[in-house]
Parts: sequence; structure tokens; C-alpha cells
Amino acid sequence: MTDGGGVLSDPFRDGIRLFNEEYFFEAHEHLEGLWHLEHGEGRAFLQGLIQVCAALHHFQNGNLIGALDLLKRGPDKMRKYPSNYMGIDSRQLLEDVDAVRIQIERIHRGETDSNKIVFPKIVLPGGEA
Repeated sequence: MTDGGGVLSDPFRDGIRLFNEEYFFEAHEHLEGLWHLEHGEGRAFLQGLIQVCAALHHFQNGNLIGALDLLKRGPDKMRKYPSNYMGIDSRQLLEDVDAVRIQIERIHRGETDSNKIVFPKIVLPGGEA
């Protein structure tokens, strides 16, 4: 995922771009390809990010239970890493993901009649989202 100097590879950026464009299934598939190649310490972080993608895809398709399950498991994997990992401000991303999980829990419990949420974005170095 990095070129040795900490610079993100283009395939990783492509996955993040898909995430930010709310193509969560495609982001999941793209990042999963990278996950299969990763055998270092970043593997679990990528897996957590992939699970967040899958969760948001589940929400888009009305599968609230599947979304909630993955919005707990994925971030738990990511929390074990520094707050800035793989060029991602993971602290901010995890705060945003937690807020989305809380919104989906409220929807699932029938506490709100709105199924609209603001999806999190991932900001990369240089301010790219």
C-alpha cells in the first residue's frame, strides 16, 4: 500500500475515491484486492476498512442488521492502529463511522422516520477527499 516512503499507492487511492463517491460495493471489492496482497501489519486495518465499506453498502440496500454488525466489527479492527494510518485520519473517520452507526441504530429502533444519513468521507494527504 505504500511505496516505502509512506506514499499511498494509486490502487489504494482509487479505493478511497470509490468510497468517497459512495460506491461502497466497488470500494469494498477494490480494497479487498489490495487486502489479498497485504501480508504486513496493515492487513487488519484494511480488513476493518473493507468491513466499513460493506456495512455502508448493506445500509444502501436496506440491510440494517448487516450494516450494524459490520459497523461494529470493522472499526474495532481499525482502532488498534495509530490515529493517522496509511495516510488516513483514522481518528476522524472512526468518529464519523460511529456517528453513522448511531444514526442507523436509531433508524433500526424506529426512533426516526428518516432513512437518510450523511456518509463519512476519507480525507487523504493534501486535502483530497
